[in-house]
Amino acid sequence: MNALKTQKSFISRIWIYSREMFPVLIYLPFVIALYSCINFIIQILSGNKIEIDTYSIAGVISAFFMMLLLRTFDDLKDFEIDKDLFPTRATPRKAVLKSDIVTLSVTSFVILILINVFFAQHTLLIFAVMMIYALLTYKWFFAEKYHRSHIFVTMLDHQPLPYIINFYLIHTSLATGLVYENFTFTHFVLLLIVSLPITAWEVSRKIRSHNMETQYETFSKVLGVKTATVIPLICITITGLLCLYIGKLLNFSIVFYIIDIVLIIYAAFYYLRFLFIPEKKFNVLTNTSLISTTLMFLNLLINTLVIYSING
Repeated sequence: MNALKTQKSFISRIWIYSREMFPVLIYLPFVIALYSCINFIIQILSGNKIEIDTYSIAGVISAFFMMLLLRTFDDLKDFEIDKDLFPTRATPRKAVLKSDIVTLSVTSFVILILINVFFAQHTLLIFAVMMIYALLTYKWFFAEKYHRSHIFVTMLDHQPLPYIINFYLIHTSLATGLVYENFTFTHFVLLLIVSLPITAWEVSRKIRSHNMETQYETFSKVLGVKTATVIPLICITITGLLCLYIGKLLNFSIVFYIIDIVLIIYAAFYYLRFLFIPEKKFNVLTNTSLISTTLMFLNLLINTLVIYSING
């Protein structure tokens, strides 16, 4: 019933992929907002006027294609498993072919290489580390069987990747302008602000109530529902508190603090509710992590632009 006739056109199949597996209209604005937030805050903290040069452009393009590359990596890694566990997805029902995903993956990889070699040479070393680590995660660090049966180990050695990616993006921002600024403690705080939400989301999407567990290994199955639920809650809370720290450095208005605290409380309510009543109807953790942290980013970005417009 869910099977579809494979589209003859490559463009048609990619359109299905972009609609169902990698919604460009969601990811692209998110990437632009996230990178702008990183870039603008770093330049303002350095006492510089906001500039957009080749490093800024390379950074935002790399952020988008890195997300696409990692998505294709995940789809290729789980291609066979999805046939059994998620038969309604685009690849199991052959609406998108494996060769299409390979093409997208290779294209993303080539674009990333070209953009950084020609337009971001000062950050090439960090870029190389990022790409090598990404390839290692794709190959399961050459221990696929072990990783598939040990989800917690997989989390430990795969989770550094988003932190490395954001470290690279911060460095493209530091390289923007005439001087390549040094990486400081404040930049480390910013790194945590943009990276901890990814950990929160990754853990949240693999938490289930007891009666919803399947053969698919989840964090709630390995760690227990309560422990698994606490991890993303801690990540989101720390993110919110670190946003307050950045707000203090940039002298944001009281409105910023109120919004940020409300978002922390909002996330805490839904996570604590599931912690004490772990039922399927209360498992809205993935959306809670996305909504709360995205709004924290927007709050940070908007207030940064307001401060810049006032002081600029």
